[in-house]
Amino acid sequence: MSVPASVTVQSLEEVHRLVYVAVAHRLPIAAVYDGVQSLFCPHVLDCNEPNQYRAFCYQYGGDSRSAPRPQAGGIWRCIALEKLNSVELLDGPWQTEPHARQRCVKHVEVDAEDHPDRDPQNGQ
Repeated sequence: MSVPASVTVQSLEEVHRLVYVAVAHRLPIAAVYDGVQSLFCPHVLDCNEPNQYRAFCYQYGGDSRSAPRPQAGGIWRCIALEKLNSVELLDGPWQTEPHARQRCVKHVEVDAEDHPDRDPQNGQ
């Protein structure tokens, strides 16, 4: 994928709000990350240092500047919210797979695992 022709620049507060909703409700997001269109299921969100927001995400689609995605499935990534633009909540299945212990986010604000009322494998 190439850089989208039109990128919607959003404030860090707006990006944070949308990612928070995605984690709490287990919703996938489409976003431009570091200039590249990507699809994520964010699992954990918060701040490592003042104004350094991070999300631990399962990237299941799109491209990446830093790490190629495997041909099948996705890849776990730690993303910096300040590099996200054009964030859009998607009405689609929640995607995930087993992972090593999360070390991306030090001070967890919201974790998808804290919302067990939705089945992550069925997107409910």
